[in-house]
Amino acid sequence: MQYLILASTSPRRQELLQKLGVAFEAVASDYEEVFDNRPPRVQALHLARQKVEAVLQHSPHLASELVLGADTCIDLDGKVLGKPASRREARSFLQHMSGRTHQVITALSLWNGGIKEFHAEPETTIIHVARLSGREIEWYLDTGEWEGAAGGYRIQGRGSLFVDRIEGCFFNVMGLPIRRFYGMLQSQGIDVLDIAPL
Repeated sequence: MQYLILASTSPRRQELLQKLGVAFEAVASDYEEVFDNRPPRVQALHLARQKVEAVLQHSPHLASELVLGADTCIDLDGKVLGKPASRREARSFLQHMSGRTHQVITALSLWNGGIKEFHAEPETTIIHVARLSGREIEWYLDTGEWEGAAGGYRIQGRGSLFVDRIEGCFFNVMGLPIRRFYGMLQSQGIDVLDIAPL
């Protein structure tokens, strides 16, 4: 029986796992997210794995467990929109997404300490954003909800007012595609019921 370690302190990811009744321990990964010119999906997969490797490096006693890393980014015209560093950048993100379609990519990287192997898969959700007025954008920025959110908005919060429709997994936009995660466990013969409580 293995333990599940979440290589993240994201409240959203923890909340989703808790709702599933999955026992886990959240361990912060100190890996710094740095984006480059590689395709968004490639970058997300790389960052998700690096988060897991950072946890394993600092906590080698966890190497026999299940360690899950995740990275969510926005793909707009093949370019990554990460977490805005300022209100000005968040405004720019929202202006560019206004009236357009973008993709939310969450890459999952799962270290299976039982077989000493990584398994990684990306999930993509298409988001159709309504045309936003300058007043709407400034109102949203005033809420502060954009802080720490990929693309500068949270679909599970006030940001939902701006989304016309989505195609794909809603939970993916929150940062943890549940069905994808479950499928990854199943593909390795791991039953959620076999994950030990901490």
